[in-house]
Amino acid sequence: HFDLLLDRPQAIDALEQTLLQLAVRGLLVPQDPADEPASVLLQKIRAEKDRLIAAGQIKKDKPLSPVTDEEKPFELPVGWEWVRFGEYFFELCTGPFGSVIHKEDYVEGGVPLINPSHMIGGRISHDPSVSVSLEMSIQLRAYRLSPGDVVLARRGEVGRYALVTEAQDGWLCGTGSFFVKLHDSCNREFFGLVLEDPDLRRHLQGESVGSTMVNLNQRILVETSMALPPLPEQSRIVTRVTELRRLCADLRQRLAEREAVQARLAEALVQQVA
Repeated sequence: HFDLLLDRPQAIDALEQTLLQLAVRGLLVPQDPADEPASVLLQKIRAEKDRLIAAGQIKKDKPLSPVTDEEKPFELPVGWEWVRFGEYFFELCTGPFGSVIHKEDYVEGGVPLINPSHMIGGRISHDPSVSVSLEMSIQLRAYRLSPGDVVLARRGEVGRYALVTEAQDGWLCGTGSFFVKLHDSCNREFFGLVLEDPDLRRHLQGESVGSTMVNLNQRILVETSMALPPLPEQSRIVTRVTELRRLCADLRQRLAEREAVQARLAEALVQQVA
């Protein structure tokens, strides 16, 4: 019956924000005691990270302090764990700075660069004019993206992100962006919901630095905490949020159609009076 209550787009936006907050707090779907707890996933991440460090494939990470009680805004459901982003990531990489690549280096239809403006709705929307030559892409190979990576905005709208798919294999992280490498088991869609959480975005916005444009740095991001559910529950949460977002999209469409009908009726009445 939401359509009886929500009579303007802002109300639907507020509903969607509330759904996100409920989702990342374990209040949107029921817990299943049979689910493997999140602590097991964290152990797998740590073991694989140690293997990659030993193999020289990633840099050794610095130990992070446990999440304190003061940093925990709510009680966790059974099976969930508090974790810092730096413990969840295999690696966090910063894209090239402006001193490395300039606007005049862009070519049409080359190897794409992904900047914050290309991260829309959790997906990459590429601008063919923001590309570099194959030769320059070789120079920028340290910023090469792989399927399963997540690109994040480092400036502007912090919390903005996009998932890297097979179609974007070999594309490059651009200026003003981070990219994150995760364990194969990690649910990227759930991590995206975490990044969309209004409270987390407010936290990042408050912690960011920069006067004219908000900027994140690696320290702020790796020390940010998140509530991590068991993997099966993450999938259930993603499925439920997807369903409810479809409902929100349908409500917006119906609202737009109703407003259009009202506008036509008003116009017809004015013409009759005239």
